[in-house]
Amino acid sequence: MNIKSLVLVPVLFVSLFLSISCGKKDSVLQNGFEVTQSSIIVGGLDWEEITTLKSLGEERTNSFGVAHVDLPAMGSRCTGFLISSNIVMTNQHCIPSAAYARGVTVSFNVEEGIEKGREERFDCSEFVGNNKELDFALLKCKGNPGQKYKVLELSTSNLSSDEQVYVIQQNCDYYDQRDCYYTKKISFGTANLQNGSITHDADTLGGSSGSPVFSSITHKVVGIHHAGLGNNGQGRGIENYAVPMKEIVTHILAFHPQVLTSNAPAPVNSVNNDTFEGASSLSIKKVMSGKIGSVGDLDYFKFTLSKTSKISIKLNISGGKDLDLYVYNSKKKQLAKSESIKPLEEIGGTAPAGTYYVLVKGYKGAMGSYKLIVE
Repeated sequence: MNIKSLVLVPVLFVSLFLSISCGKKDSVLQNGFEVTQSSIIVGGLDWEEITTLKSLGEERTNSFGVAHVDLPAMGSRCTGFLISSNIVMTNQHCIPSAAYARGVTVSFNVEEGIEKGREERFDCSEFVGNNKELDFALLKCKGNPGQKYKVLELSTSNLSSDEQVYVIQQNCDYYDQRDCYYTKKISFGTANLQNGSITHDADTLGGSSGSPVFSSITHKVVGIHHAGLGNNGQGRGIENYAVPMKEIVTHILAFHPQVLTSNAPAPVNSVNNDTFEGASSLSIKKVMSGKIGSVGDLDYFKFTLSKTSKISIKLNISGGKDLDLYVYNSKKKQLAKSESIKPLEEIGGTAPAGTYYVLVKGYKGAMGSYKLIVE
């Protein structure tokens, strides 16, 4: 290893049409307006592959909880995200009833660099509930994907005026390239709360339905994207829409409280992992939050590779503290280290199958919080 569906008052949009974003569907007329199941690009196409985010920042960390949702009963696709260890949220217009949950699978690793057809799929065909007015649906998954992928934190606060947001979604510009692959994308924009709905200008297209809208300030999910206004025949329009998560959480707590178990990562300091023997298990692509809370505190982790793999171990440090990162083999021999003063320590390379240990410790007694991940 080397070091380092939207509820709108139709009269507001007399000369325009509203588009709901679930796959590529035919247009229908609703209340005199053309409604196509597709959201829109606002201005130029500004989204980017999620894999372009090299550092383990909040955006990249949150992306691990976003998934492609395959809808065989509808013959379409949407985007969804984890709100607990085995519950995925998407739009109601993606899952209009329990019948549409049949055969649904979700994949969290549909990203650039993952060969199409090689993605990991979870059976999420158990219908939990939905709500048409708030345009959300809940599905229960087998296999507890939240044990491996990121469970996202839901906001219960209102947006600020002109708040900066980002949308993580499974999509591609099929208007430009018909058979493109819907890998995970991120788009940035500005959002406002108007008449009980979030308006935003982050780029989306059909298939982005059910995407989480994150605050760039708190990095919590502030809304679920579900619609766009306007379409010039090339997927370009005027603005996009999301349902405020605050309203959805209120509804879930009233009708499905069992699904909102605590989704905050457990602090590693609650267990004694200050030796190799007490090392905490570290799952691939699952973020572990921790804290070096005292002088001399050590945090050990371990993970296992079933085959030779290219990996990257990242330590994202909060508050300007000087924490360092080390990797050992199963015989406790140090293989690599990262001892910079930067907020991100990283060790990458190709490693054979086997068990590895990761150590996080403070430099000369430094203390601080961190997030650790193996990709």
